Amino acid sequence: MFVNHCHVFPRDVKAHGSLEALVETMKECGIDKAVAFAPFEELMPPSYGDPNEWLAEELRSYPEIVGFASINPILRDSVERLEKAWSLGLVGVKLHPPIQKFRINDPQAYRFYSKAEDLGVILDFHTGVHGWCLLHYRPLLIDDVAYTFPDLKIIIEHVGGRGMYEEALALLLNKKNVYAGISSCLNRETHKAWYIGGEKVEELVYLIGEERLIYGTDFPYNDAEEIKRDINTIMNLNLPQHVKDDILGGNLEKLLSRQ
Repeated sequence: MFVNHCHVFPRDVKAHGSLEALVETMKECGIDKAVAFAPFEELMPPSYGDPNEWLAEELRSYPEIVGFASINPILRDSVERLEKAWSLGLVGVKLHPPIQKFRINDPQAYRFYSKAEDLGVILDFHTGVHGWCLLHYRPLLIDDVAYTFPDLKIIIEHVGGRGMYEEALALLLNKKNVYAGISSCLNRETHKAWYIGGEKVEELVYLIGEERLIYGTDFPYNDAEEIKRDINTIMNLNLPQHVKDDILGGNLEKLLSRQ
């Protein structure tokens, strides 16, 4: 298995979210490879400097982990930060509008999106209710980005969640360069705001095809037991085995190989 959407931190910032803890969780869950996101600069002590540099340096010791940067796209130097992250071997960027406080289709972000398209960088967007102004990060705003940059590779996490699933579905139906991130949306009890459930995963396969669904763990906010529950849910869907295998790593591998 090759999973997406793992948040990692220095051990002294969040011990249960360290790279060592991620590797142990992967072993417990039978996961071979994972994508790890650099911590959001907005949530890190300033003394750590650039979180992307920290992650790139740490990953020298973890060949089974692929690194994604964390960059606010409306910063004045966002393009330079992206170029630097790419040069360090970070092949994607995690974007979280409610944390980073940017509107998805803010014109200031378009230079960043253009450079990401040129480099082949994957942009992984948080979608779903997260306590900020919903009009700034509703899934339909990503349609504007995907239309303007048709070769940009985009993953939308949580598929809009319970509250904005229909918008996310419209986006996925409309834009072939957008992928559905199946993350923290399979457990009705633990993820009430982001729950879409197994039936909607089956619906997504039927409506957009099997090639654009990617499972992510949301580590460390989901522990090993929750991740194993997710994997079991996917393995018990009414889908052919090869489709389940694609959701659990095949599609992510193919997306990364297109760089």
